[in-house]
Amino acid sequence: MDWKPVLLKFKLRVTESGEIPLINIKLVVPRKGYIKDAMERFEEFILQEARDAPEENIGFQLEEVVIPTDKIHKVKVDADVIISRGLVTKLLKEHNESIPIVDIPVQGIDLIRSLVECKERFGRKKVAVIGAANMIYGVENLESIIDLPIQKYILNDITVSNRTVDQAVSDGCEIVMSGLNTNKYAERIGMQTMLIETGKESFRQALVEAKRLAIVSRIEQEKAKRYQTILDHAYEGVIAVDLKKRVSVFNSSAQKILSIYDKNLIGVPVTGILNKGKFLDLLISRNDFQEEIVSYGTIQLSVKKAGIFLKGKKTGDMVAFQDVTGIQEMEGNIRKKIHSRGHVAKYSFNDIVFKSELIGQTIETAKLYSKADSNILIVGETGTGKEMFAQSIHNNSNRRNNPFVAINCAALPESLLESELFGYAEGAFTGAMKGGKQGFFELAHRGTLFLDEIGEISPNLQSRLLRVLQEREIMRIGDDKIIPVDVRIIAATNKNLMDMVKNNEFRADLFYRLSVLDLQLPPLREHRKDIPVLAEAFMKKIQITDEAKERLKEEEWEGNVRQLQNFCERLMVLCKDQEINVLDVEKHLPKRAETDRTYVSEKERILKALEKHHFHKGKAASELGMSRTTFWRKLKKWNIETF
Repeated sequence: MDWKPVLLKFKLRVTESGEIPLINIKLVVPRKGYIKDAMERFEEFILQEARDAPEENIGFQLEEVVIPTDKIHKVKVDADVIISRGLVTKLLKEHNESIPIVDIPVQGIDLIRSLVECKERFGRKKVAVIGAANMIYGVENLESIIDLPIQKYILNDITVSNRTVDQAVSDGCEIVMSGLNTNKYAERIGMQTMLIETGKESFRQALVEAKRLAIVSRIEQEKAKRYQTILDHAYEGVIAVDLKKRVSVFNSSAQKILSIYDKNLIGVPVTGILNKGKFLDLLISRNDFQEEIVSYGTIQLSVKKAGIFLKGKKTGDMVAFQDVTGIQEMEGNIRKKIHSRGHVAKYSFNDIVFKSELIGQTIETAKLYSKADSNILIVGETGTGKEMFAQSIHNNSNRRNNPFVAINCAALPESLLESELFGYAEGAFTGAMKGGKQGFFELAHRGTLFLDEIGEISPNLQSRLLRVLQEREIMRIGDDKIIPVDVRIIAATNKNLMDMVKNNEFRADLFYRLSVLDLQLPPLREHRKDIPVLAEAFMKKIQITDEAKERLKEEEWEGNVRQLQNFCERLMVLCKDQEINVLDVEKHLPKRAETDRTYVSEKERILKALEKHHFHKGKAASELGMSRTTFWRKLKKWNIETF
């Protein structure tokens, strides 16, 4: 037959108001009526309390719950406070840590009454008093008072009660005085039994203590409810655990973020609730931390952790966290908008025109580099296609869908370059934009930042750049906030940075940070086989004879591919025929001797070109066969003002 708990209720309100919440006290006993006249005694207690404290605005309810001793570990009792006796109390305390439990004391007067009644009923026979230590403490001292032989047996485990009775029989005991279950076995083997009754005084004392604990518990529950309400309406998820890693707080936001909707989480080991992974590891670790970004399933969490201390002693740990997946998606959309506004790599390896094995090998090396996420230093003379290779590497990498941001370090003064790289806060300096401005490092987040002419940056900027590469975070000018960035650096130079390091013109630590992967671009004179195919690519609409191509191969092309491209563009403009022959090439090739006579120095050549084109820098650079980058560097070198 299935066992079910039996409930007997009695409740009495101190006031007439129906709004007064009742404090629920459960009397847990092994059989109905185990505590003699329990409900009548409770009614007397309530009436007495009402007379003694009429101003008290409290309601009480007592429920008698019948649970066999061997079933206690299977039943969850819901109450403000529990009262019980003897071994039942001990078992309840082992399985109910969250509810206050009051032990009904078996006082000396109760033992004396039971022993006197035992002597009256059975005569002067040896009595085995069996019970929990808190129930029969000092009973052996009553032997001389009552003139009754007494043998005490401490019972801490109900499973050994039968053996304890057998031992009592072996010791010559004739009567067993104990609790319900022990007495049942004693009766089955022919022993006479006495139940240790609970006196009115003991029961009242338990009720007084239960009332006190119930009120304290209710106050604590109300306080906890207020805190829980605050936590449940907090934006952040909050989980707290005790030292045994059992959940003490698991707010609504935490359940929503983690998609865990079990209502009975308090007291459950957190290892049985959360998925295995870094989030759980952080929660159960000993270390505190300010902020970590961790994955949990398909979402990303921003997590903070702190220890919980009471009077200087640690009692548990707490984590607060937010789902930043949406923020990352929003950030991704912003990055895409930035990407569509121009921070995009246009070229890929398929756009590089070549025929020589040398360039083919260089491209293969660059493709291998693109699959890594290390910084790259591209070294090559002016016009060898450093930016084209940088863009191709980006478009062949895992960062291809994110921004490619390029900046020429030689084209801007130090102060302007610094603000462009790192951005600035609102009010950082006179003329600063309202709301501040993002720097190129922020714009290139999760993408690639191409730093052309890296050898031109000042020592001050070298130090700042080194810190960014080490810490992966930047601080805007005039701000005190740290911004984490995930950027791959591709730097380019036509200088020998190692010589600059030896001459203390470039920081060695920065050089090694930038040159994790080196890519050397050969000058055009080292792969002349590519000149004809390049010329054909540059002059798609016009035919060029084989003799003309061979003539082009004989030139030095100090400006490399860019100079060749500019020359081919000039031929297309100046030659009216649909075919370019060797005579056209000879006619328009720059004459070195004439050039040397006309332009005595590089500075004068630049000034002459600027004057000729009314200080239009782009046209002047094109005539000189220089890239805009090189032209800016020359202007800076010779202090030529173009305002």
